[in-house]
Amino acid sequence: MHNRQPLMALIVMILAAVMLFSTAATAATQFVSDQLSINMRRGPGNNYKIMKLLDAGDQVTTLSESDGWSKIRTSTGSTGFVLTRFLSEKAAASTRIDQFQQQNQQLEQDNKDLKQELSQALHGSTQLGELKRNLVKENKSLKSELQNIRETSADAIRIGNENEKYRQQLLSLRSDVDRLKHENEALQSRREGMKIGALILIVGIAFGLLLPMFRRRRKGNWDSL
Repeated sequence: MHNRQPLMALIVMILAAVMLFSTAATAATQFVSDQLSINMRRGPGNNYKIMKLLDAGDQVTTLSESDGWSKIRTSTGSTGFVLTRFLSEKAAASTRIDQFQQQNQQLEQDNKDLKQELSQALHGSTQLGELKRNLVKENKSLKSELQNIRETSADAIRIGNENEKYRQQLLSLRSDVDRLKHENEALQSRREGMKIGALILIVGIAFGLLLPMFRRRRKGNWDSL
């Protein structure tokens, strides 16, 4: 009898080890299904002590499964066993509703932000359109001013060329005036010389005409004496 007890204990240990290794699985995230609460026990059976109650929607990590029981680890790090049928791959409906509500609120906020951005973009587009029109108008004005400057520059060049032409003509006229002035001075000098010569000639002729008369008169006077 005493020999059988150690043997039975060894067999139980071996079977437990085999079951543990055969049912071990990769850790997976699961959720407590839509129950008010479930018991987490120290071992895989209702005869094990309850460690804590898990609420619907609590997230747990499944470490292994065996005979309808799953070994889990809670978000706080506690490990224990719960009935596998109370676990689900999806979050509880209440949790999903909360998530959907949060997502809906986030979507509404995103929609509001997008509307505001769209309004700002449209306002900015209006401002850009006005700025573009002003730039086009200013560009036209600058082109007109540039054309005026070009025309003014062309007129300035033309006027400069004409001024140079007139200056050359003026210099030529001045040269002609100086030449004519010298010629006029020379003519006036010759005219004065001719006047003096003519005067001398007239005086000589008059003297030549009067001299014989004086001689006759003097001779008559001498004869009367």
